[in-house]
Amino acid sequence: MESSDLSFDLDAEVVRLIKAKLIELPTYPGVALQLQRLISSESYDLDALVRLVEADPALATHVIRAANSAFFRATTPITTLPAAISRVGASELANIAIAGTLGLQASIEGPLAGLRRDSWRRSLVGALLSQELARVRHLDPGEAFLAGLLHDFGETIAYRTFEVILQQHPGSGPQEAARWQWQAQRYHVELGMALAADWRLPALLQEVVMRHHDDDTSFCEHPKMVELIALTDDLSTHLFDAPSLEAVELPARVGLSTAERQSLQRLVPRLPSLLQSLELPSEGKPVESLVAPAAPIVPKSAPAFDVEVAVVKKDVRDTYRLLQATEGALRMKGVLAQPERRLVTLEVQRLTFSATVVSCAAGDDGWVLELKPFALSGEQLMQWRRLVREAERARAA
Repeated sequence: MESSDLSFDLDAEVVRLIKAKLIELPTYPGVALQLQRLISSESYDLDALVRLVEADPALATHVIRAANSAFFRATTPITTLPAAISRVGASELANIAIAGTLGLQASIEGPLAGLRRDSWRRSLVGALLSQELARVRHLDPGEAFLAGLLHDFGETIAYRTFEVILQQHPGSGPQEAARWQWQAQRYHVELGMALAADWRLPALLQEVVMRHHDDDTSFCEHPKMVELIALTDDLSTHLFDAPSLEAVELPARVGLSTAERQSLQRLVPRLPSLLQSLELPSEGKPVESLVAPAAPIVPKSAPAFDVEVAVVKKDVRDTYRLLQATEGALRMKGVLAQPERRLVTLEVQRLTFSATVVSCAAGDDGWVLELKPFALSGEQLMQWRRLVREAERARAA
């Protein structure tokens, strides 16, 4: 993004804040640190974990919501903290504490809130993919989770930094998402290293933040972890652009063993439920976005539909009409808006799946939304493809 697109020099402002050490960095979650120390001591019981978690209401909410998600294969609802902690386990508890704290910062309202939410979600997916593959590669899963979560979090910090600068320069117009993303990528390593220094992260994590884009890892002290995070960075990027892992066209340089592919095929369909459990609703009135409206992702030639589709939130169903769909995108219309860049649960006929809201625009008599299906299982992908093929056949008849 060229600085001339704005009424001020964004590069100069970012550099000024970095040099003056005025960047807003999230504080390391104290509860997570206490949990890590307690768990590593191996002299703890369930009551001790409960006491730590219940002292942080936001974390307690995250833990109960996560325990009731499909990620932890929940079959019966849980309402108490001891039962939730027992289900997720001690090691996952510390991960939820860190991810939830960073997620809260990512969900703060602001003119680039959608990009921050999207960036954080990609970081969390990278963390979960890294943790899963670390088990197969005999690396430390806990270290892999943190490395995956933090390696690109500098991008989320960059968006928050831009928002602070924009507050000082009112009147700036919206820019395309790709241009904000390009600018954030320019600073994400530097800001990630600032966070690593502030949190006093171990050398392994600092190296991952600094080197995960390097093609040559021969000079790294922890090459296997750096290579793993580079791999999951590619995976998560492609996964957000495709409806399922099966539909991802991986680059030739991404090498996965049969065991790793099978492990990911079991994991990926469970991702949306955990992401949604850690993504609390925004509070207060949304701030006007400075991200320009996205270009349509559903082509005009896409098969037409006229069937009911519902956005499901707990026991609430917001009803829409499905207008058009392809394998990788859908357009629908209804009387209620949905926040852009949010992950929602959809029901179409007998199919339930997750999708990301790409755009939500006011129409003549309601709202028109475009969404991308996300992390479908193999069976869900088959059902979705079947719906699209049936519409194509009906159009050709």
